Amino acid sequence: MTISEIIQTYRALGLESSLNYNEFNKILITSHSTRIEGSTLTLNETRVLIEEGNTPNGKPLLFANQTKDHYEALNFVLKEATQQRLLSVAFIQEIAAKVMKTTGEVLTNALGTVDASKGELRKVRVTAGGVSFMSFEKVPAALEQLIKKLNELLPKQTTEEAQLALSFYAHYELVNIHPFLDGNGRTSRLLMNFIQQWYGLPLGIVFAEDKVAYYEALNSVRTNENFEAYNAFMFSQYTKHLQNEIAKEKDFREKEDKTIEWKF
Repeated sequence: MTISEIIQTYRALGLESSLNYNEFNKILITSHSTRIEGSTLTLNETRVLIEEGNTPNGKPLLFANQTKDHYEALNFVLKEATQQRLLSVAFIQEIAAKVMKTTGEVLTNALGTVDASKGELRKVRVTAGGVSFMSFEKVPAALEQLIKKLNELLPKQTTEEAQLALSFYAHYELVNIHPFLDGNGRTSRLLMNFIQQWYGLPLGIVFAEDKVAYYEALNSVRTNENFEAYNAFMFSQYTKHLQNEIAKEKDFREKEDKTIEWKF
């Protein structure tokens, strides 16, 4: 099946018309995105935290705060995307500030003070997973260039495949710039979801259990100097999520349709 056929099958089930399903989907996205960054909260613990406000026993408060902040940041980007807000550096900083709202640290060095909870751009060199990112002096111009390019490309993508590819491209480029002290991965995945919602597409997930392959896909762009392997991985993650949801819904409906015979 093509990606458009999978999306059509998914939409035909009417899942997105259910408020309960949309809430579950946001919890699912939040759970996987925060677990990629080290959270140990299970999906059920995440659900209870979001729906009931109960912090899981025996789990670090840091993870609970990261989870709540991500969920609120996701709500924010989806609302803004529905209104088809144009991208800006300030908007990206707003997303980052919400991601790091209660866990962002303040770093002071000879160049000044940076407050991660306010979405301020970094003023230090950063490395992650053995990868060194661009010097902080280049970050503002790189962000401006990315935003300009995305705003130019957003209205020009006419197929679902092209629209998804743009969301994946934006995700990679923001990670590659790494503009913040922390929260870059979560913010970049939220930018991806923003673009998907902007087009009215089903939202995608990067699965926590595929974290190693995810990092390999990101690194492949730098190594191979093209997006082929990265796009293949991201499209596979997108179809994996939709096909999982299609299978679960069809299984539920089949069980619901079956009658139980009582024997006396």
